[in-house]
Amino acid sequence: MNLRDSSQKNHYKSLINKNIILFTCAFFSAFIYFFYRGNNIIFNQILSTFQLDCFFCKDFIAFEFPLQDWIVYSLPGGIWVFVLSIILQNNHIRIFNQRIPLEYLPLVYGIGLEILQFFHWTDGTFDWVDLFLINTGFMFSKILNKESISVPFSWNYSRHNMLIISGFVVLILSDVY
Repeated sequence: MNLRDSSQKNHYKSLINKNIILFTCAFFSAFIYFFYRGNNIIFNQILSTFQLDCFFCKDFIAFEFPLQDWIVYSLPGGIWVFVLSIILQNNHIRIFNQRIPLEYLPLVYGIGLEILQFFHWTDGTFDWVDLFLINTGFMFSKILNKESISVPFSWNYSRHNMLIISGFVVLILSDVY
């Protein structure tokens, strides 16, 4: 095996490990939203409309496997900042010939939402733990991004673009209505 083959093998291994981490984190966060959060979240309201929340025994799981409040209400936001910041690594948009890195967008969104909640300009509750976990999620994404290679994207249809869009859709669906 030559050096190029070994390097390429390590690159693919790094991407696979990164994708496993991202999927596991995103799944855990979605699990918390679905099983532990109330019906005031848009995602759960959609499921209630089709009576799917009863099908999955949400109350039973939340009762049998209780989680602390900070895990239920603060951790998912930090996880989504972590996941989306990794996905958006080395991607940017151009506005007025200025290159704006997209990996900071989840951090700005999370902090901005907390500021709006602090001033009661949007639904939800301001929480210092939320701010801490949002920043922690972003810092961990920067650590993981240093050790791996990202795949830049254009706005053409691709699996990577669908990951980005679905990440923001989940953030919107997890909003309090």
